[in-house]
Amino acid sequence: MVVLFAMLALAVAIAAAWLAPAALLDTRIAGATGGRLRLADTAGTVWNGRGNLVAKATRIPIAWRVECRPLLRGVLRVRLASGTGAATPHATIEVGADTLALHDVDVTLPAQVFGATLSPFGVESVAGEISLSADDIEWKPGAGRGEVRVLWRAARIAFAGSAASLDLGDVRTRATANGNALSGPVANDGGDLAFRGEWALRAHDSVQLVLHVAPRRPGLADLERTLSAIGTADGSGWRIAWRGPL
Repeated sequence: MVVLFAMLALAVAIAAAWLAPAALLDTRIAGATGGRLRLADTAGTVWNGRGNLVAKATRIPIAWRVECRPLLRGVLRVRLASGTGAATPHATIEVGADTLALHDVDVTLPAQVFGATLSPFGVESVAGEISLSADDIEWKPGAGRGEVRVLWRAARIAFAGSAASLDLGDVRTRATANGNALSGPVANDGGDLAFRGEWALRAHDSVQLVLHVAPRRPGLADLERTLSAIGTADGSGWRIAWRGPL
């Protein structure tokens, strides 16, 4: 009898979770992004639903579905797709006990969603859109693999104390996962300044960035003062090196 009641209680708990409204995900997403990204206009459940990802004035219709069979192996697999039937965004996300994997990724988000990651450089705001794409990339202790491509289109950035935003053109990086690290080159095309360099993210350790930066045209006094404050003069430009803990 005790076993019967236990099985009944488990069945009720699973049913309650299965029918949980999709709106519950908004709190999790807002918490994970510091409120920069929200989930609105939801329908369905946390297991199979749709809604709009909202970042300031941008709204991205998405749909998602959690696959049941991988749960038996202790793996959460979520398929993301456009909420309107468009070709993008789409991605498959797998989360295990010690593994995070992304497959068939093509996602574009407003740059504002990632703005907080640039705050150590005195960045006040960012604009443009950031696209991420990857075929297969996986992180697990000591055994990361795969590659992710990132393009920041029409990139603009404003530093604290500067009246005008800075045009960076299009910023590109192609990062490779290797062991506990994700790293790659970064450079830009067009804009007010030219930069190139390398960045690296080491799991449970730090994020590092090294850039050589130079204005593309004279007369950018505010920009040169900002670069002098955060970097070291190096030939025709400045060298900027930063390391932050994770």
